[in-house]
Amino acid sequence: MNTSKQVNVMIGLLFLAFATFGGYILYEVPRAESATERQDELLAHRGAALFVANCRSCHGLMGLGGEEGGIAPALNRTSFLILGETNSYGAPATPEGEARAVHDFLFNTISCGRTNTAMPVWSEHYGGPLSDTQIDYLVTMITAGRWDLVEELGHEHDIATDPPTTAADILISDPAALSLTTKNCGQFNALTAKEFYERDPLAAAPVDGEPTPVPGDGTPAPAGPTVQGLPVADFFLATCATCHGQKREGLIGPALTPSVLTQSADFYFTTVVEGRAGTAMPSWRAAGLTDDEIHALVEYIMTVEP
Repeated sequence: MNTSKQVNVMIGLLFLAFATFGGYILYEVPRAESATERQDELLAHRGAALFVANCRSCHGLMGLGGEEGGIAPALNRTSFLILGETNSYGAPATPEGEARAVHDFLFNTISCGRTNTAMPVWSEHYGGPLSDTQIDYLVTMITAGRWDLVEELGHEHDIATDPPTTAADILISDPAALSLTTKNCGQFNALTAKEFYERDPLAAAPVDGEPTPVPGDGTPAPAGPTVQGLPVADFFLATCATCHGQKREGLIGPALTPSVLTQSADFYFTTVVEGRAGTAMPSWRAAGLTDDEIHALVEYIMTVEP
C-alpha cells in the first residue's frame, strides 16, 4: 500500500472515530437525563409508599394537614419544593445551597421529630423505625411535590381492604391521645423552621442587573403591630397554626378565638411567655419574642375573629 492510500485510510479511520464519538455524545446526554428521571421517579414512588404507610394519620391523606382534617402541619406546600432547571412552574431552578438547606431541614425534622409536639423520632439512629435511605425517599417525594403518587398509592391501599379504608379510619381525631416528643436530636423549633415554611421557590428571579429588594429600599413596611417583622396574623399562621390551626380552631393546642378565651389578658400573656409544662406549648420569650410582640399576639387572639 502506497503512502497516499495509507493517508487516506488513516483519515477515514479518524473520521469514523470522530463520527462514532459524536454519535455517542449525542446519545449519552438524553440517555443520562432519562436515567436520572427514572431514578427520581423510583425514589419519589418509594417515598410516597412510606408516606401512605406512616404519615397520613397526622399530616392528612394528601399531606394537606388541617385543611383535610389532619392534626399536623401541611407538607404538601410550594415552600418545600426544590426545582430543577426545567420544571412545570416555569420558575427559576432552586440554588444549590438553598436546596441543600431545605433537604437538611426536612431530613432533620423527620429523623429527630419535634420537641413538645406529637412528631416522633423516625431515624433508626435515635430509636425510630426508618433508615437514612428511607428518610431520603420521603424528602425526595416532598421536595419534588409528587403528591400524585401519594394519592395513587393511597387509593390502591384503601380499596384493597374489606371494607375499604376511609379517611375516618386513617386520620387521628383526638390529638390528646398522642404522646409528646420530649427530647430529640434536632435544632429546629417553630421560629427557626419559619424560614422554610415561608420560602417561595416560585418567585421570579431578579432580572440581571436589578438588585433584589430589601427592607428599607422602598419595600412598604407592614401596617400595624408585628412579630419578628411579620404582621401578627402572618406570624400566627407561620408558627402558632401548627398546633392551634389555621383558623385558630384548635388541633394539638386549644382553640384561640375570642369567644373561648375567657381568662384575662395577663393569663394568656403569662402562658405565651412561660409556655405550658407537659404540653407542646413552648416559652416564646425563650424563643426570642419581646414583651411587646407577645402583647400583640395576645391582643390578636382575644379580639380578632378568624
